[in-house]
Amino acid sequence: YFLSVTVGHSVIEAKMTSRMCHEDQECLCSLKTTVEEHCSALKELRATVEELKKENQARPKVAFSAALSESKGPFDTDTTLVYKHVITNIGNAYSPSTGIFKAPVSGTYYFRFTAFSYTNNHRRVSLYKGGQLVVTVTDIQSGQDGEDSGSNGVTLQLEKGEEVYTQLKAQHHVYDDYAHHTTFTGFLIFP
Repeated sequence: YFLSVTVGHSVIEAKMTSRMCHEDQECLCSLKTTVEEHCSALKELRATVEELKKENQARPKVAFSAALSESKGPFDTDTTLVYKHVITNIGNAYSPSTGIFKAPVSGTYYFRFTAFSYTNNHRRVSLYKGGQLVVTVTDIQSGQDGEDSGSNGVTLQLEKGEEVYTQLKAQHHVYDDYAHHTTFTGFLIFP
């Protein structure tokens, strides 16, 4: 024999011996204990799911991608690149008017940038954290070298309010157009 008990959306089945449980007190107690254990386990699982949902909702969401949209350089001085074509800006931590990402919360972030060029000008773009050079993409054009693209990425620990941006080195050049070859991307990995 089988006994089927529904708890919430779950069905608990208990195998019965050949004698009827209502005639056997030990069998009834065993069945009651099994149902109670399953109910308790289901309540714990539901509580865990609800806690995880709350944690996910409270976790800050920060991610951006932007493209230069026009060629830049060469300039006489190092110049912060302003990526005006915003593709994504969840959390609004990237400013398309300054080209600077400002950490809204302390945490570990990932940044990636690309730089494209096709002229006889040299290309050198560097990523800075709070005024300190972190990583660079560079290329020196040669006579036969018509087009080049390079990228670099880095994981950084940032405190709330710290700034990350890219700069074009003086006397260097980057190219971009509607196809968005030169980009800057970042996102929060975890707070």
